[in-house]
Amino acid sequence: MPDYWASAFDVVPFPIYVVDMATFELINVNRTMRKRTGEIDGRKCHQAVYGSDKPCAFCVIPGMQGGDMGQTIIFEHFNEADDRWYQLQETRIAWFDGRPAKYSIAVDVTQLKGAQNALAEAHADLAIKNRELERLTVTDSLTGISNRRHLTAVLDHEVASARRSGLPLSVLLIDVDRFKQVNDTFGHQAGDAVLAQVAGIVVRNVRATDAAGRWGGEEFVVTCPGTPAQAGAAVAEKLRAAIDAHTFPAVGKVTCSIGVAEWLEGESVGLLLARADAALYRAKSDGRNCTAVAGPLPSAFGAPGAPAAPAV
Repeated sequence: MPDYWASAFDVVPFPIYVVDMATFELINVNRTMRKRTGEIDGRKCHQAVYGSDKPCAFCVIPGMQGGDMGQTIIFEHFNEADDRWYQLQETRIAWFDGRPAKYSIAVDVTQLKGAQNALAEAHADLAIKNRELERLTVTDSLTGISNRRHLTAVLDHEVASARRSGLPLSVLLIDVDRFKQVNDTFGHQAGDAVLAQVAGIVVRNVRATDAAGRWGGEEFVVTCPGTPAQAGAAVAEKLRAAIDAHTFPAVGKVTCSIGVAEWLEGESVGLLLARADAALYRAKSDGRNCTAVAGPLPSAFGAPGAPAAPAV
């Protein structure tokens, strides 16, 4: 090998080595590589570089056999011998004596790899935090179900969908009866537990197509797409009966009143909720623990045989 070529090799700060493609023998190494391999002494590349008694599993020489001169393959490799990552640039060349050889430049990219991994981890953490933040923005912190913000978006969507499709839409407004009395008698912690349990009962007893959430205070909203008022009243009665049948730890029995309104053509979300609220008020006036429906349907669907509760 000409001296000028050896000199050029030696000034390159990265490990460079040349391998006989037929025998895997190291033909030449530059000064930087020699610090790792020592004098080559006819050793095979896998012996000198990786301390292995057979060719490396990732060796590109078999794929280069019969290839064009100048063929280059670039890849990253983790060297277990020194616990470092390298970017390898492997090029097929003709050595000075004419034999085909593989010319390799190994650039240590361990720090870069670490930075890339740290960046990937940071992106993954950020994605998780973003999903959690998104969940928190639409979730009621006390009950774990949808909050008013999310319900408002759902109502806007469902009303727009009903307007386009002409299919019915019913909205249920649920209020826990005498909830102030629960707080005053048993404390706010017990009251919070009641709200959380009511939320669980509501979510477990609505249909997959329905959306339920906490509207605020002791009020909950359920949207029932594709559902006329009569069917919405049936859903409400199922919820009312489930809550009435439940025993709340430390509190005992708790009931609820429910107002149901079916969306009318041209009606805004605000007016729809106002009619549901008016129906809820009628349910309260009719003795609580019952369902009232806005519109031409009967004004109340009470619990058969349930005694009328005294007004607060």
